[in-house]
Amino acid sequence: MTKSHNKAKWAVWGLLLLFVLLSSLPFLFEGCGPLALLSFTPLFLIDEICRREGLRGAGWYGFLALLLFNIATTFWVWFVSPAGSVAAILLNTLFMFILFALFRWCRRLCRKGAKWLPYLFFAAIWLAWEHIYFNIDLTWPWLTLGYAFATSHKLVQWYEVTGVLGGSLWILSASILAFCGIREAMDGHRKAAGWLAGALGAVVLIPTVCSLIRYYGYQEKGEAIEVALIQPNVDPFERHGHGTTTQQELDEQMIRLFERVITPQTRYLITPETVTYGISLNNVAASESFERYKAFLERHEGANLLFGSLTNQPYFCEERPTLTARKLPWYWMDRYNSALLMDSRNLYGFYHKSRLVPGTECIPFLNQAPWLGTLVEKFGGASGSYGRMEKMLVLRGNDGIGVAPMICYESVYGDYSRGAVRDGADFMAVMTNDAWWGDTPGYRQHFRYAALRAIENRRDVAQAANTGYSGFFNQRGDVLQRSAWWTEEALSGEVHLNKELTPFTRHGDVIGRWARWISLLLALLSLASFVWGKKSARGKSAADNS
Repeated sequence: MTKSHNKAKWAVWGLLLLFVLLSSLPFLFEGCGPLALLSFTPLFLIDEICRREGLRGAGWYGFLALLLFNIATTFWVWFVSPAGSVAAILLNTLFMFILFALFRWCRRLCRKGAKWLPYLFFAAIWLAWEHIYFNIDLTWPWLTLGYAFATSHKLVQWYEVTGVLGGSLWILSASILAFCGIREAMDGHRKAAGWLAGALGAVVLIPTVCSLIRYYGYQEKGEAIEVALIQPNVDPFERHGHGTTTQQELDEQMIRLFERVITPQTRYLITPETVTYGISLNNVAASESFERYKAFLERHEGANLLFGSLTNQPYFCEERPTLTARKLPWYWMDRYNSALLMDSRNLYGFYHKSRLVPGTECIPFLNQAPWLGTLVEKFGGASGSYGRMEKMLVLRGNDGIGVAPMICYESVYGDYSRGAVRDGADFMAVMTNDAWWGDTPGYRQHFRYAALRAIENRRDVAQAANTGYSGFFNQRGDVLQRSAWWTEEALSGEVHLNKELTPFTRHGDVIGRWARWISLLLALLSLASFVWGKKSARGKSAADNS
């Protein structure tokens, strides 16, 4: 091995480490979002150095870099399910690596005169993949690039126009410009490198300045109402393992917490997900928990309670009524992870979680391959899928105010949850249980993702977690209140009721939808470049021979 090869190998390993740091730190530590803007530059440089120096294994370096990024940012899934964490990390890495491999395929196809094309293709297919990843059964979009700015929300106030994929486009654009500038400098093209450095500065500074102007100029919109939420701090492993605490004790704890902060002006009370179990949708009033909540609300006229429950829908029939229904001795039954809204007189409505966790709450692609249910059960996965709704519903209480209930990690799905705002939600609520992951970055990431929903839709957000972080966000994405980790708390705050719709709320993920077609067009251009290059080479060879 030559001295040049040795230097190149050390450079590749250094760049691999740099990629992991630049891509991971924004997800792990507050205020590190700007680092992500150059996160993909080292990955492109690894490929370039391997090509120039004739080093083998550029693809494997890329796979290792992406794997370490996934491990560094989502290792905490291990505390819920070791097998599930391995599957999630490997699958997510594999999807990312396929995109990197397609980029390298495109680079090999393109003629020298179209050397910019593979990088545009990579940006387009990455954005298309992130969009698709939000909308399939086997979904885990936690590491969507735009989420790197969740703790640097002042820089991305324009998410109200683009949504979170606008941040992904920003990162990819800046990374590509930085790489192209370095490549031109390596080739001795100082003037071109200077122009690219200027373009990079513009791409970084213009969105930043526009965002800061928008942030400091924005005023909260809508009437303010008082909302209370609770953090019961129940050990989820004990709760779901049928621990010693009874449902009655849990209900009394919940009511006691609300009594700490409720006032005559309190309009909405919000609990985490699944604070109670076993409510039959055929007869909700038969639930003892429902009766306790009703008696509590009779002492607080005017308040609405939004609470989480595992509910069920029995079907007394011979044939399977739905694909997700489970067979019991005398009937079929669907189970749901639900949010219900009530006051002392009425149950105003319910919503069933739609974005279900693959493997634990749903069996992916069950509609297309029903036999997967038996296979997943054999390997310890979900014993049947929960039922779901097709879209997030707006729940309205006794005052007609609309709330968008985001259950668990549905708050990660911006293009999905904005549908409820478009349908009339005045504010948004996250009902979750983030204690599964322990004191790790997982619950902190989840909490701050809600800030981006606030910016996208310009809606206040209240998050009630069993434990983790609970709190309030305003329409700029600022944290107004926040609980501590692993503490029993009740919080009360003001929520503004905005009725205006942002461009993102009205039109959704335009970037992702367009990226699918643009990536296809760029793939065709790459093939055309390859064919044209072959014809030109044959023509030149024929001319030389003649």
